[in-house]
Amino acid sequence: MENIPVIPMGNSRLLQIVMNCVPLLGVIYYDWSVFALLYAFWLETLGLSFLTAIRIVFAQKSSEKGPFMAKAIRFLFARTFILLFYLLFIIVFVGVQISGKQEGVNFMMYLVLLQPGFRITILLFITLKFIELVYVYFYKNQRKITDPMEFHPFLEGRIVVIHIVIVLGVFAFQFFSEKLGNHSGIIAFASVFVLVKTIGDLVAYKFQMNPTKSMNEDD
Repeated sequence: MENIPVIPMGNSRLLQIVMNCVPLLGVIYYDWSVFALLYAFWLETLGLSFLTAIRIVFAQKSSEKGPFMAKAIRFLFARTFILLFYLLFIIVFVGVQISGKQEGVNFMMYLVLLQPGFRITILLFITLKFIELVYVYFYKNQRKITDPMEFHPFLEGRIVVIHIVIVLGVFAFQFFSEKLGNHSGIIAFASVFVLVKTIGDLVAYKFQMNPTKSMNEDD
């Protein structure tokens, strides 16, 4: 089999770790709120879902003949529905109940992407991921070793992480705020969040590597 660079789902571990730390820097140096932190992760996941749908369409490692447009649409519809459900909780329980109480923080500025630094961060991340998709998936032909059946809208590390963070985020932030104060509490919460998110990304990367390794061994 030809030597194809393997970056499952287009995720470079180093790039992902670096980008995971960017929201933490936003919290430390630009006073991002808890809502901005979680909303950035939500937008990142939404953008990656669209890129995943593109991967499904052009995946070539399957007994069926592509393109897999119908499967990509089903994946994107299901994933978007899940994310909209979580967005409602982020707005209500984080945006209104937490960020709305922080002095000088208007979570609506983040919600509609009117905060310049926040908007640039999101656009930069999506742009880098799109360039990575084009280079690795199409130019380097990663699509040849990608099975469209590997992608599932419900069983994915990011969905698990976002669920845990939303459910426990309110309580965790309140705990850190009471112990450390408002701003320090946000930094502590953001640090824990970035750590959990990075571990989730690396675990997902490891599981995504296994099918490809097995295939290479068989070849």
